[in-house]
Amino acid sequence: MRLKVLTKAVGVRIPFVYGIKAILSCTFLANITPSSAGGEPLLVYMLNQKGVTFGKATAIAFLRTMITMAFFAIGGPIIIYFHHELLSNIGLKMVFDYVAIFFAVTVISFIYLYFAPRSAKGVLDSMFNCFEKFKLFRGRASKLKHNLLHVVDEFKSSLKEFLQDGRWRLILVVFYTILMIAAQFLVAPMILKGMGCDVRILSTFIIQGVLNFLLYYVPTPGGSGVSEGVGYALFSPLVSSHIIGIFLVIWKFLTNYVWTIIGGLIIVKSIGIKQLEDITKVKDGV
Repeated sequence: MRLKVLTKAVGVRIPFVYGIKAILSCTFLANITPSSAGGEPLLVYMLNQKGVTFGKATAIAFLRTMITMAFFAIGGPIIIYFHHELLSNIGLKMVFDYVAIFFAVTVISFIYLYFAPRSAKGVLDSMFNCFEKFKLFRGRASKLKHNLLHVVDEFKSSLKEFLQDGRWRLILVVFYTILMIAAQFLVAPMILKGMGCDVRILSTFIIQGVLNFLLYYVPTPGGSGVSEGVGYALFSPLVSSHIIGIFLVIWKFLTNYVWTIIGGLIIVKSIGIKQLEDITKVKDGV
């Protein structure tokens, strides 16, 4: 529903079923690439297949990601401020510092791009002029620079149009995001209830809010390995040691692996592995 609202905001209508396929395919690639970096390029590609320009598709993918990230970026530190005990583990403190630094860099970069586009273009221009000095990029850098700057211009105008003229749609997207997060967070207490653990739903929501914040910018595919370790450290005060391992496996499977498998099957059937590899590569025409 979020994707449908966002595409309508830029004057494009996509079929509901196609939107579901796009999101599940995006989920698959996000969960198998470092820092979930592969999800957005695939979403941009699939939107482009339905007539959405690269600039508008990039703005849609950006807003979809940033609205979700904003909940955890704001909520995570607030929860930690009132619940210092959640970061009693030295490892969790290190993860928090790492995520906080990278998140700050991301926010500053996008603010710079949005409010100082001319200066940002100057930086990009200088970078590509440097690339031209290398034989590998000679002859390609100017074309790539032209196309990239065009996408940046279209991205900025689409983002500005959405934020200024589509505020009610933004509220609707935020509402759908809340429903999505709540549905996802309800899985953990339901599993624990089924395993005979009497836990407060609010406590599990608090833990998952911090967990999702800490998993941003984790360099492993889909946060694999790190999410289990951080999840164990955060849930251990609530869940008995003899069942926490089983709980984490079931929880991870239902909230992550199921959608990854479904997304993978959709990609194999509708896109194909060969074409998927081409999408995720940097092309001259992008």
